[in-house]
Amino acid sequence: LSMAAMMSLVFFGTLSLQCAINTFGREIIVAHTAARKITEFFMLPLSVMGVTMATYCGQNMGAGRVDRIRTGIRQALFIAWGWSVGMMILSYTAAPQMIYLVTGSHNRIVLDTASMYLKVNTVFYFVPSAISVFRNALQGMGDHTTPVLSSFIELAGKVAVAVILTKILKYWGIIAAEPIVWVLMVIPLAARIRRVMEERI
Repeated sequence: LSMAAMMSLVFFGTLSLQCAINTFGREIIVAHTAARKITEFFMLPLSVMGVTMATYCGQNMGAGRVDRIRTGIRQALFIAWGWSVGMMILSYTAAPQMIYLVTGSHNRIVLDTASMYLKVNTVFYFVPSAISVFRNALQGMGDHTTPVLSSFIELAGKVAVAVILTKILKYWGIIAAEPIVWVLMVIPLAARIRRVMEERI
């Protein structure tokens, strides 16, 4: 149930941002939709790593091997951060080409807007990498409250951005939304996972 609640809050947050995006006109909608399609591809390995950690941590918690959990979390972060660096490089070298493959458009507004979204967001991919690993690791270790709290922060942050920041910064508010929310989300997760690890040793 907590996994379902966690994912539901994440998707409701994304929906609130989409409602704000729909007010910016066709070109921005096309650009954002294309950028999000590419982002889904970029983040798929991070999601898979998270699901892996839920199972891995659950098994090792049951076996009483907290040392393996610590090592597994460190190695998962290393892999996820390596992937993040690769996606950042790809965004800064081939973003317009990727946008064209998704949209078939040569419209400069579409290409430039979507490219800017990718370039800004991928710089911060180290944070959602940690969120995915920490959030699912905590689920596997039996903490079903902190991941849901983190997801609620995401929902509240995205709603606030949709209501406030986009009125001031327009589409830049959307671009800034996820990095801001990611940083807020990772704080309780990192603090809690450190506490759990200390309690179990």
